[in-house]
Amino acid sequence: MSRSRRHKLHYILIGILTVSAVWYALVLPRPLFDTPYSAVLYARSGELLGAKAAADGQWRFPPGHALPEKYVRAVVEYEDRRFYKHLGVSLPAVVRAARQNWRAGEVVSGGSTLTMQLVRLSRGNPPRTVGEKLREMLIATRLEWSYTKDEILALYAAHAPFGGNVVGLEAAAWRYFGHDPGQLSWAEAATLAVLPNSPALIHPGRGRRALQAKRDRLLRRLLEARTIDSTEYAAALIEPLPAAPEPLPRHAPHLTDRLPAGTVLHSTLDNALQQRTRQIVDGYGRRSLAANRIRNAAALVADVRTGEVLAYVGNITPSDKPGKAADGRSVDVIRARRSTGSLLKPILYGALLGEGQLLPRTLVLDTPLDLAGFTPSNYDKTFRGVVPADEAVARSLNVPAVRMLTLYNNSRFLALLRSMGLTTLDRSADHYGATLILGGAEGTLWEMTGIYASLARSLETYGRTGHYEAGDMRELTVSFAPAASATAARPQPFRAEGGNRVAPPRAEDQPLNSSGNESASGICPLSPAALWFMFEAMSGVNRPEEEAAWQEFSSMKRVAWKTGTSYGNRDAWAIGLTPDYVVGVWVGNADGEGRASMTGVGYAAPVMFDIFSMLPAADGWFSEPLDDMASVAVCRRSGHRASEWCFSSDDPVDTVRIPQAGTASPLCPYHRPVTADGNVRGWFVLPPAAEYYYRQAASDYAVPPAMAGSRPLELIYPRHRATLYLPEGFGGAGAVPAKFVFRAAHRSDSATIHWHLDNVYLGSTRSALVAGHALTVAPAAGEHWLTVVDDAGNSQRIRFTVLRRE
Repeated sequence: MSRSRRHKLHYILIGILTVSAVWYALVLPRPLFDTPYSAVLYARSGELLGAKAAADGQWRFPPGHALPEKYVRAVVEYEDRRFYKHLGVSLPAVVRAARQNWRAGEVVSGGSTLTMQLVRLSRGNPPRTVGEKLREMLIATRLEWSYTKDEILALYAAHAPFGGNVVGLEAAAWRYFGHDPGQLSWAEAATLAVLPNSPALIHPGRGRRALQAKRDRLLRRLLEARTIDSTEYAAALIEPLPAAPEPLPRHAPHLTDRLPAGTVLHSTLDNALQQRTRQIVDGYGRRSLAANRIRNAAALVADVRTGEVLAYVGNITPSDKPGKAADGRSVDVIRARRSTGSLLKPILYGALLGEGQLLPRTLVLDTPLDLAGFTPSNYDKTFRGVVPADEAVARSLNVPAVRMLTLYNNSRFLALLRSMGLTTLDRSADHYGATLILGGAEGTLWEMTGIYASLARSLETYGRTGHYEAGDMRELTVSFAPAASATAARPQPFRAEGGNRVAPPRAEDQPLNSSGNESASGICPLSPAALWFMFEAMSGVNRPEEEAAWQEFSSMKRVAWKTGTSYGNRDAWAIGLTPDYVVGVWVGNADGEGRASMTGVGYAAPVMFDIFSMLPAADGWFSEPLDDMASVAVCRRSGHRASEWCFSSDDPVDTVRIPQAGTASPLCPYHRPVTADGNVRGWFVLPPAAEYYYRQAASDYAVPPAMAGSRPLELIYPRHRATLYLPEGFGGAGAVPAKFVFRAAHRSDSATIHWHLDNVYLGSTRSALVAGHALTVAPAAGEHWLTVVDDAGNSQRIRFTVLRRE
């Protein structure tokens, strides 16, 4: 052979070797499997809470955990005894298979190792040919270079077929035996080891005897190999094969359904608490809620110190019955925007305390109010004249809340809520107006519960460490990376290169801690003392008459709680907290249908307190933040800092602790100098309108003697610059004029008031303590001036406008 010819052959050989080397290096795809996976949810201690099928309808859990020893021993004994000795191909197995096939005259054995079977699974089970077998052998050797033996086993177990739409060991263990692979018995492990070889045998009526025979032969081999002893062998033989597949756990269906495909979420949920909370919600759904045609409810339980969610019940468990899809139970209400009702009132109270604009017991006016046609009313449609601020919060009074919002400023309060992490407030302050504090704003149970948890955490941390973290407002979380100590509850994830490993979920992969907006974390703007007095008001005994049953709830343990009911009885809320836990509950209909008599205290509070009854009692209450408080003289009657006229009155003055900021709050404006019996002393005097309502319930209120510069007369309705609307149907030709009842208050019960509309005399009224001064008036549309005058010449003049509704 000539020299040039030898050189040419040499280069051809090098080329072939190079191409072969490149092919060999690139023959292993990354990732090895390009298949969709199920979304899987685990509890904090490793129990399976739920899963949903992969996009192709298969139950295929992502690989990510070490295999149980029993299964490893069983599958290696059955499929590949030399698994830990060969490099992907077992030559003795190949020779033995060739001999068996030659003798049988057909293919009865493939001689495949577990590594080769993994390659075959990754290639979609192509037809069995000699060429395909050689390809499997080459790829198997390459696979052994890139993966450890444990990883190869784990990938095989995760992708092996186990009958029907069950793929992978973990899904098979749950579907056929109803528990984690780590709890497999020897009989169960042996069954799952032999099943991928003939997956159709698992179905009832399809060769079950053959499946049991295979299992029992494997158990015999394990006994002969001394993997199990005779007692274990005898016990395994009498175990029955699994019957029909078990349904996977659905302990947190709404959270599971939120998981993106292929996600493995190690959550913060406590398995026992999650199941019990779900049972409570479902129980109320079957009983009291169903009786009033209320179809939906949700509950959330979180740890105050960490913000970790311990129970997540997004709704009453959906029914499997046909025709029940319209009940809205598939909706995750925890993330839904709903009217907040009265839930924001304590926060406003705390903000005013923190800035020293009022003290805990400062009187707030509770008299008729007209804000450009908006006339808020209390739950019982009555007024009290004045009411202490903490009592107004505890009793959830609307009119005092609106007056407190006016004092704080609507825009500032909106900014405050946003800074605390309420992301659902996406309108302007003018859009919300005074309804911001009465349910005109929307919020989610997730964020509202998280805000109260953060406020409680700030105060709890301060009491425990003496350090106040002003930026401790943070969002609740359900993501949890299992600690090393959790190995007993759940195998640890294996580590290797490639595209089939599942690491702990990253934040960007888990859009579960917010409602699709930016992070809801914020800053805590309330001082420790403001928070303490706020929680004191929320745990107080002064509840509305509609909350007459609150005693039976709160008698078991101390809880700071607030209920809320939206306009039209569409939403019923209850959020409660202790230094350890926060519980949030929402009740209503997901489609927004209101239900008569549905209130927060009547429907949401019982659920909340039943959940609290399961939780451990707190070691104590929040520590009083004395460093953020000051002792001052406070007028017991008005709740303001005492003035000189408070000291000279018959009303007591107490030295009490208030928030430090309150030391600069206004002095008592209600005790005024009055001359009586020739002496000048302080007298508790309310404005006439407040006095009118206050006297109806306060028998100890004494009408003051005449005071210079004091106005004894006041219009109650309408107020200055009020807008009155004609009812629909009025104002047309021949229509009967619409009539309004105008009201006024006078300090003297015997006074006569003369009424004038646009300088036209309307008539006169005399007072009665209950009825007051009332006159029916039928003003035309347009702007008017109303004047009231008593016999002593005291008068008040206001302007109002009457409009037709469009």
